[in-house]
Amino acid sequence: MKVMRISWEMLKYKPGLVIGGFLSDILFFLQPLAASLIVREIFNQLQGTAGWDISINIWVLVLLVLPITLTMRLIGDFIFVFTMWVFVLMSRILLRKNMLDGIFKKPGAVALPDSPGEAVSRFRGDVEETLWFVYHLTMLISLGIFTGISFFIMQSINWEITLYVSVPLVIMMVLVFFTRPIFTRLRIQRRKAAGAVTRTIGEIFRSVQAIKVATAEDNVLEYFGNINDKRRIAEVKDEFFHRLIHSIYNTTIYLCIGIILLLVGTNLQNDLFSVGDLAFFVGVLGEMGEFVWDIGDIVPRYVRTKVSLGRMFKLIKSEDEDVSELNLAKHGEIYIKEPFPSIQMPSLDAKDRLIKFEVKDLTYTYPDSNKGINNINFTINKGTFTVITGRIGSGKTTLLRTILGLIPNDDGGLYWNGDLVEKPEEFFVPPRTAYTSQVPRLFSETIKENILMGLPEESIDVKEALDLAVISKEVEEFNDGLDTLIGPKGVKLSGGQRQRLAAARMFARKSEIQIFDDLSSALDVETEQLLWKRVFAREGSTCLAVSHRPIALRRADNIIVIKDGKIVGQGKLEYLLDTCDEMKRLWEEKILGSSQSAVSSHED
Repeated sequence: MKVMRISWEMLKYKPGLVIGGFLSDILFFLQPLAASLIVREIFNQLQGTAGWDISINIWVLVLLVLPITLTMRLIGDFIFVFTMWVFVLMSRILLRKNMLDGIFKKPGAVALPDSPGEAVSRFRGDVEETLWFVYHLTMLISLGIFTGISFFIMQSINWEITLYVSVPLVIMMVLVFFTRPIFTRLRIQRRKAAGAVTRTIGEIFRSVQAIKVATAEDNVLEYFGNINDKRRIAEVKDEFFHRLIHSIYNTTIYLCIGIILLLVGTNLQNDLFSVGDLAFFVGVLGEMGEFVWDIGDIVPRYVRTKVSLGRMFKLIKSEDEDVSELNLAKHGEIYIKEPFPSIQMPSLDAKDRLIKFEVKDLTYTYPDSNKGINNINFTINKGTFTVITGRIGSGKTTLLRTILGLIPNDDGGLYWNGDLVEKPEEFFVPPRTAYTSQVPRLFSETIKENILMGLPEESIDVKEALDLAVISKEVEEFNDGLDTLIGPKGVKLSGGQRQRLAAARMFARKSEIQIFDDLSSALDVETEQLLWKRVFAREGSTCLAVSHRPIALRRADNIIVIKDGKIVGQGKLEYLLDTCDEMKRLWEEKILGSSQSAVSSHED
């Protein structure tokens, strides 16, 4: 992981703000140096050993200490807030934007290497760790300038005492350097424990109903308590070791002061070392020790940042494409002051208009498994209705996901009007294809926003989409209509309403191919019939659907029967009932039989 290269790219993002922050740190660290020099002169005047030729009243010096140091501090803080602090905030947004952009570019079904909760911990904790290291680099340079000036003045006063004082500081730096493996191990454990807690919280909130149905509340709480205990132990270990080393640092500073006191006795008697010099040494020693501490600390902090960047890069890394680590720090607009770019309704070229879509030898096998699909071949012509059917676990949803590029295919190809589709995940998007999944995802926004998804309202016929999805009447009955908020903070929709609203979102795109994954599974017979009737009534509509419902199978121009990931039959219903044993069994099974009876009774 290129930690220093990424840090340099981050610093180049807003160089003006970084320079301003650097100057604020210079003022901050020069403040104790200025105060120590003034205090030194005060004591030297009291002792009668002032080194300046000009005579300055001692009370003038006393009165100058507070205003000078306070002014430098206030100016430094003011510059810091409007430069480095703004840089940190903007860089935080940039890193998170680049991470999110990288996730969106990956195949949808395998976009996250871990759970969403674990990903959230990387967006939060790992981003903060990285930015702290970047800022630490600029602060270290400022502190180094202060230390260099202070060391030069100290050795000009008495080089022997300066040398003796430096020895414990160097020992402390070596100690911190050699303890870096412990720092790294404890920090990795801490980050993993925090990620486990965040991941579990997300899983619990997504599975509240399942937990209640299984009466597993006590077990879940016990498990949650256990992983929190592990996190607490990891946090305490990491914090304890950090504070232990820091206490050694404080002890070293006091040891240095003790060495100074032991060495200055003879020098004070011989006028080789004044009380003012002693005050100066003690005054700057704390910040010099801080520099030595930071020098020693930069290595474990570097390692921790490397771990964090590795976790962040894992979110955007793609197995199919060579994604650079520098993409994490890729410069771009973050739209704090600038208006967001306008979103245009995507349009189709003449070559993108569907004539024929072909699937040839399409294969995908799940990692560490023999499950998947194998050598799938079929053709969809414009204006046709194709149904994929099969038993649970036969590979129907896997086939749709592979076609859409949500999971990468192992072999075979997809052809649009005879041309090979190189990147299905980028090609099969509206307005070429639109997809409604088996378990649709809706956002805690209004119904209108869930349909538009950022597209301009004037380019979408929302009412038509709702009518096609057979949900317009229900939306009208809501108090706020299209502006009704749904989700945890609003109206809770039923499973059928969620599916139909997701279908309305798909219909609104007016795509060349509409892809349904068992759309009617949560619908009653009457609603299902009306939905299919409206879909079929659309002139030139092309559909690919996973379904086991008789109404869909009867209307299908082509039925694809899948068993164990392979096509075992293909054609119209009448043909398959005569030639395909699997289709016969599916048709005769209880779920199809009951559905057929319901349809027949309704028709009667």
